[in-house]
Amino acid sequence: MLREDRTGFPDTDFPADGVDTIAKAGMWARERYASLEALVDDEHRLTFEQYVDAARGVAKGLLAAGIEIGDRVAVWAQNSTDFAVVVLGIHLSGGVLVPVNTRFKGPEVDFVLKQSRIKVAFSVEEFLGTRYADVLAGLWSDADRPQIVTLDTDGDGSLAALVAAGQAIGDAQLDARIADIDGEAIATILFTSGTTGRPKGAMLKHAALVRAYWAWSGAAGMREGDRFLCSNPFFHAFGLKVGLLSALLRGVAIRPLAVFDAELALELIERERITYYPGPPTIFQAMLSSPDLDKRDISTLRGSVIGSTALPPALIRSMYERLGFEEIHSPYGFTEGTGVATITIASDDRELVATTAGVPLPGIDVRIVRADGTDADPGEVGEVVVSGYNRMAGYLDPETGHAASGSTSGALFSGDLGEMDEQGYLRIRGRIKDMYIVGGFNVYPAEIEACLQEMDAVQAAAVVGMPDERLGEVGCAFVVVEPGRSLTHQEVAEWCRERLANFKVPRAVVLVDALPLNATGKVAKAELVHLLPSQPD
Repeated sequence: MLREDRTGFPDTDFPADGVDTIAKAGMWARERYASLEALVDDEHRLTFEQYVDAARGVAKGLLAAGIEIGDRVAVWAQNSTDFAVVVLGIHLSGGVLVPVNTRFKGPEVDFVLKQSRIKVAFSVEEFLGTRYADVLAGLWSDADRPQIVTLDTDGDGSLAALVAAGQAIGDAQLDARIADIDGEAIATILFTSGTTGRPKGAMLKHAALVRAYWAWSGAAGMREGDRFLCSNPFFHAFGLKVGLLSALLRGVAIRPLAVFDAELALELIERERITYYPGPPTIFQAMLSSPDLDKRDISTLRGSVIGSTALPPALIRSMYERLGFEEIHSPYGFTEGTGVATITIASDDRELVATTAGVPLPGIDVRIVRADGTDADPGEVGEVVVSGYNRMAGYLDPETGHAASGSTSGALFSGDLGEMDEQGYLRIRGRIKDMYIVGGFNVYPAEIEACLQEMDAVQAAAVVGMPDERLGEVGCAFVVVEPGRSLTHQEVAEWCRERLANFKVPRAVVLVDALPLNATGKVAKAELVHLLPSQPD
């Protein structure tokens, strides 16, 4: 369903002809935003000219190392300015970026890197107690080991050594390589989370990424000269594309944050005069609960994007009223669709931001379909199906290393449950596999979570199904209570009973200090299953 009224989607066409790759976009950004700050941390302040020139140095090093167009290059490291420079350098070289989750352990890293057939891996010695260097050293024999480049060491095998070796490559040779990269070429392989099995590598194309994130960032209110605090990890589509790629296209300065900490985030917002800060609800809840909130001048904050299947309306209100945001957007997308599909627009009111994921971006078709493949009626729950220029080239075939057969055309079935209203606004109701059945009735956890998060005392909530002898399954709600407040199972049940059909009311309530989260800030529901009580209350 495409909404006919396309107001609210400015600048959907890229402003320069022929810029159909991230490499060409980088060179275009160097000229357009030359003197604007692009990357900032405690030690570096790089303009766009300096940023792209540093990335060109990395690209020359990769060419000297033998990287050809289409060769895979991995990055396994935390957010940093070096990470950003390396990512752009990989794109300038024609290499295919393979980012690796910083929380992965040895077997998971082994799977991703060997499936990708990487030629070079950028990494760090250690992060969050894991010795990355030791893990990588144990994955290959000496004969099979790809070139490993460390971002945080000196000497042989360091980033500086790679750049030094690249001095043998002339500017003309690199420029010729950039010109040879085709818009239909693969730019990035992003591995899905693997919640339904082994992770799968979604192959994303240059032209689709440039078009999608130019349009998306404009709709999301990103402006030239903005200052963007990015705590979303660069290995994930949100930090990598909403963060690094959108900032490159729009002339926005990125301040990377390796690990979210509410007090540090507030300090950086004040010190760096941050104007744009997207993220999951958990980071804004933590900032609102921080004792430092009233001590910091965060008046520069203007824009945010907040992603979740269920947003507490009270949180949206607090983001406007206490954190001072002027513009908040709620989007929907998934990896196989280049990370974009729908987004709320600037004119949407707070209720739409809190309760919907907006309307489709231009050129992208979003439908809701029933199990039999027919289109659902407005307000009817079904699977979200996306088609358009944003679809991936296919999954990485582990046998051939190319796109799996038959995956490059047609619609993308998301596995997400959603509904659309008459105006084309999308509401996400959860994952198909998250759905549970109570006495023959389908129950969608996202609907119950949204209901729970309207309670004043509830800071966060997640619902999963649990076995029940009589009904087959019933709901169990895991609830985080606001500091200084209290709740009982009876109060939760009464609240839900007044607003939901009886079969949707959770039969068990577990109060927890925090919900388990994965590295991207999403609730890890698989961990909650292990915390289920032995029987309903």
